[in-house]
Amino acid sequence: MDLEFLPAWYAEKEDFVYVTEKSSALYTFLSDLPLGLTPATPVTGKELQAQAERLPALKACPWGISPQSLNLFEHLRKQTHIRLSVPEWEENYFRLSGRQTAAECLNLLQARLPEYAFPEAPRFYTNAKEITNDIAKRHPPLLLKTPFSSSGRGLLWIKENIIDKQAQNWINGALLKQGTVSIERGLNKVLDFAMEFYSNGKGRIEYEGLSVFKTGERGAYDGNLLEEQTAMRLRITRYVAEKVLLRTKEALQNILEKIYAPFYKGCIGVDMLIYRMPNGTFALHPCVEINMRYTMGMVALRLYQKRIARGSAGEFRVVYDKKEGEALSRHQRLSEEHPLKIQEGHIQSGYLSLCPVTQTTRYRAYLLIR
Repeated sequence: MDLEFLPAWYAEKEDFVYVTEKSSALYTFLSDLPLGLTPATPVTGKELQAQAERLPALKACPWGISPQSLNLFEHLRKQTHIRLSVPEWEENYFRLSGRQTAAECLNLLQARLPEYAFPEAPRFYTNAKEITNDIAKRHPPLLLKTPFSSSGRGLLWIKENIIDKQAQNWINGALLKQGTVSIERGLNKVLDFAMEFYSNGKGRIEYEGLSVFKTGERGAYDGNLLEEQTAMRLRITRYVAEKVLLRTKEALQNILEKIYAPFYKGCIGVDMLIYRMPNGTFALHPCVEINMRYTMGMVALRLYQKRIARGSAGEFRVVYDKKEGEALSRHQRLSEEHPLKIQEGHIQSGYLSLCPVTQTTRYRAYLLIR
């Protein structure tokens, strides 16, 4: 609930963003925004119902395609009687959103670009004993993952060949919940980044841009850099040649057009990373996971395009504050230390919270441009 207004910043100004309620905090937040920083319009179910006869035909654009998100919009359509087009859930979305399909794409990339020696694709197991046997034969560190998870969730690092009780419990629980666990080699990561795409659902994939992001010690998403695409590309090509990046993008775009584009319409984020080899050189992992949704990387890309003054740079962060009141005090401190400066409707420097922050807020999303 803390972040439900976030889509208003990447949506178009004429769009509506559904919120469960318009609190006094939201009204205050909107009234305090500087001139020129106009987000999309928040709207509640009651407001939609009251204006149903006057509203034009609308189209639902969920953050990500899932049975839960589509059911929410279907319920909203029936409850408010608005003319709302809701995407339909396709059975192959379940397959496309799993790590097995990302592994398939990695194998196809390896076949197309064998000269780059990409990392081996994950192996998938449905039996705890098979997992234990595989780990015993491998050279740690290893990384275990559940097939339907992202943003650093559903991961377990294995640093020894012997499975302890805690790891065994994780494996048993993962198999019970999702039926499958994958094993891959743990890499000495240097840089996280992603390529962002858009699928038109008719066989065409458009490349949108790069996003460079940060993760915590356990792999959980921490935030994105906000800067020009040329600067992001330079960060990556410090480690791998630009030719490698370009050829990977072209091959991946073609693969996505065959596997995703005929069936799925929406954003696709392909997470990648640069890692250090044992001999000290650097290499590219071109397909860590594939996200069928409006990723935080795509949000950062749109924020920079729509909201940040050219030449300025900073970060987009999503953080969790454990204690009540902590979010508000940090928000107030950042507001004082980094006053916002606007140039022709774009942020030149300073701090901007993207959602209301109150005494009870725990999750915050903000921009800090320096």
